Amino acid sequence: DIRGFTAISDKLSPEEVVGFLNVYMERMVECVMLEKGTIDKFEGDAIMAIWGAPIAGEPRTLALRCVRAALRMRHSLQQFNVGRGDAKHPIIKIGCGINSGPVIAGQIGSTQKMEYTVIGDAVNFASRTEALNKPLGTDILITEYTYALVHDSVLVEEMPSVTVKGKEKPLRMFAVINMLAE
Repeated sequence: DIRGFTAISDKLSPEEVVGFLNVYMERMVECVMLEKGTIDKFEGDAIMAIWGAPIAGEPRTLALRCVRAALRMRHSLQQFNVGRGDAKHPIIKIGCGINSGPVIAGQIGSTQKMEYTVIGDAVNFASRTEALNKPLGTDILITEYTYALVHDSVLVEEMPSVTVKGKEKPLRMFAVINMLAE
C-alpha cells in the first residue's frame, strides 16, 4: 500500500495518476513474480499478493519468498524514488503486511462475475498488519505466525504487541530489517 496516496493523487490529473500507478505497479509486481508469488488483486494503490495458492507449498519456503519479495519491493522503491521529490513526482513510501496461515482459495462472486481470491482470518490479519506500518513507522511488518516460520533467516526488530479485532490476546509484530545472510 502506498502511504499518503490520496494526498499524492490530489496533486495529479487522472491521467497522471494512472501513469504513475502503472509504472509503480510494474516494479512491485516484478518483485512478487521473482519470488514466485501470485497477484491476487490490485485494490487502488495496494497490491494483494499470495504465496501457496493456487499451488500449495512448504510454509517456511513460502513465507521466506514473501519476505524476500517485500525486501525486493523496498529496494525497487528506493530506485524508483531517485530523482523524485516535487509535487508531480513525490517520494513514495509503502507499507507491507505479511501474515501466514490457512485460507480458502477459489472463485468468489456471482453467476455474472467471479474472481479468484483467498478468504480467511489469515488474510484479514495481513490487511490489519499492513495498516499498522503507518503508526509504527515501519515499511514491512510480519506477524508472529510468519516470524515463527522465518525467525532463523530474517533480521527483525520486535514491535509492540497489538490487540486485533476478533483476537483475545495481543499478538506479536516484527519489523523486517533484512535477511540474515545479506
